[in-house]
Amino acid sequence: MPVDFSDSSARALRHAAKRVAESRGSLIVVHVVPADYGWLGIGRDELRDLDRSLQRQAADRLRAFAEENVGDDVSADLEVRLGQPAEQIIAAARDSKCDSIMLSTRGLTGLDRYLIGSVAHRVAELAPCPVVLLRPGKLASGRQQNPLGVLRLKHKSKAQR
Repeated sequence: MPVDFSDSSARALRHAAKRVAESRGSLIVVHVVPADYGWLGIGRDELRDLDRSLQRQAADRLRAFAEENVGDDVSADLEVRLGQPAEQIIAAARDSKCDSIMLSTRGLTGLDRYLIGSVAHRVAELAPCPVVLLRPGKLASGRQQNPLGVLRLKHKSKAQR
């Protein structure tokens, strides 16, 4: 579960923690400190101390964020990575052999999405496992009514027939 400390990220983390508790699974919460040294990596050595400091600050913030949003019945491993967010999220999933990635989207559309890019889109495209994208806003807790124009059917297995 990658987080960026936003409200939508907090809601998604609470949702993920609930799902983990129900399935008795495990939860890895990842935050990526963005770092881009450009094409040639100029300045990378000079920025190394700053990167470590930012990582430590992010680790403190991640602990507090997880404490607020993960219930007492779920334990979570916390990880702070440095680099390009999408690539580091994918690397974390590979390294941990995750069954799935659940992340919130920012809800950007149109020109904003084109100019800023979409970490969620890139993760969904390249992830080594299924990706669940949670849109910003309130997560539905109950069954939703079918939208107009949607016909829902059930498939019965041979054993149920």
